[in-house]
Amino acid sequence: MPVLKVLLITGLGLFLALDRIDLLGTNARHYMNNLVFYLFSPALVVSQLGETITFQSLRTLWFMPVNILLTFIIGSILAWILIKITKTPPHLQGLVTGCCSAGNLGNLLLIIVPAVCMESNSPFGDSTICSINGTTYASLSMAV
Repeated sequence: MPVLKVLLITGLGLFLALDRIDLLGTNARHYMNNLVFYLFSPALVVSQLGETITFQSLRTLWFMPVNILLTFIIGSILAWILIKITKTPPHLQGLVTGCCSAGNLGNLLLIIVPAVCMESNSPFGDSTICSINGTTYASLSMAV
């Protein structure tokens, strides 16, 4: 159910962003994208970090920075291989490397993890502990 909700909201946003619909216009979409990227996403991360991160949780989650570093290293190597195989134009090589190395480190986990934990048949056990640990993991990975 949480994934379905996210997909419905994403689909509605995609529909409203189509040029045929043009609900907001090009300038408004540009300013909204900047507002979300520079203001709302960092505010969401910081608010989640403030609620869930303690010194003990940082000591427990020591592997997070190592995991993310390995993700970037492996993604960069795969991007280099992809660039060599496909002969990517020079002006797009940085974009390809950035997309491949960052992986899927978006803020979707902050929405999905607590929602999955609150489901009645959650595979992760107790919903309160799952929600705290999952939100801590997701927000720390976004901050790193």
